[in-house]
Amino acid sequence: MKMKSFLASLAAFAALSGGAVTIVSLSAAPAMAQSGSKAIVDQAIRDGLVGETAAGYLELVSGNASSAVVNAMREINIGRKSVYTKLARQQNVAVEVVAALTGEKQLAKAPSGSKIMGTDGRWTTK
Repeated sequence: MKMKSFLASLAAFAALSGGAVTIVSLSAAPAMAQSGSKAIVDQAIRDGLVGETAAGYLELVSGNASSAVVNAMREINIGRKSVYTKLARQQNVAVEVVAALTGEKQLAKAPSGSKIMGTDGRWTTK
């Protein structure tokens, strides 16, 4: 029953996150920064510079990304890890388990034409 609750929590997280983690904050500045990072990463995904991985994180497809793209991607990955860690602690499972389950969902909902990295470590175009 515990795993069922965990999967329900994870599904709710994935549905609400819309592909990226929003960091909730009491001040407007971090929320605006996260929104700006999401826009930058969304464009980089459309451009084929960044892709989703089976590990649950974003990664550069090639080394030709600007520092703005790299920083935005890192910010989103930090937010994701924070959420994964919280869920893992609640469900008493490893962070990597939560990340991988979320990664599967992110790969499944990645838009057609975007770059995704499977468990084999290879980039493919969805």
